Amino acid sequence: MTEFGAVPDARLIAPLERLIETPGLTALFLAGSHGRGAADAFSDIDLLAVAEADALADVGSAWQAALGAALPIVHWDRRDWGGTLVNAITEDWLRVDLFVVPGLDRRARDLLVPLHDPADLWSAMPASLPAAEPDPARVARLSREIIRIIGLLPLGAGRKEVVTLLWGLNLLRDAATQLMQEECPLADRGGVLHLSRLIRPDRMAVLLALPQPPARLPEVTEAYMAYAAILLPLAREMSERLALDWPEAFEAATRAHLRKAMDLDLPSSTPAGQ
Repeated sequence: MTEFGAVPDARLIAPLERLIETPGLTALFLAGSHGRGAADAFSDIDLLAVAEADALADVGSAWQAALGAALPIVHWDRRDWGGTLVNAITEDWLRVDLFVVPGLDRRARDLLVPLHDPADLWSAMPASLPAAEPDPARVARLSREIIRIIGLLPLGAGRKEVVTLLWGLNLLRDAATQLMQEECPLADRGGVLHLSRLIRPDRMAVLLALPQPPARLPEVTEAYMAYAAILLPLAREMSERLALDWPEAFEAATRAHLRKAMDLDLPSSTPAGQ
């Protein structure tokens, strides 16, 4: 079957009609938030093409030619790794992404809308995917990274590298954001441009409360300790929930390092209520 009625922007229909004529392309689906039925006025348009392994790059090139002929494109980005990903932005800032893959692993019917599917691959997919679980290796890595960044505070303070320390705070905020996303049970978490969908409201409140200090060393130092007071218990709570070993020796060494170098007391990593 071929049916383009679900395409959110009619200007894409002509280039899609050209695309499905590309040799080696076997199926085309609407994916992303539109494929899940969760799009809003700000959503981009994600397309998923299935192609023969030796045709992945050719399908990507055919799409660039077809879309570029139909709409004024002001930005292209392309990556070829285990598939071909083509990102495009039009003159009026319509964002369109095409991902060309050799198969439909980790896909489900409630995540995709078939546009061109002559072999009815959509019906062979599971109705939905099981709920996502936190990745223990990722949680362990992020927990260690939080301790490591906090432990670099004396270096930045000693060199008076305030901009570097502000960068470190951004890295801590990013690590916290990634940890919180690990709690999201959605099988398809989508992109990071809709974090309020992926992070619990109480966790989002924590992120919003993290201080953003001015570029002065005393305030930046206070912010590091404030981040530590929030992020260390968060990381430890998640580690314990996954039965992971907490890096006690690393935390203890960092605590001693901060006390010796800056006379600072690292806040406890013990989660509230314990």
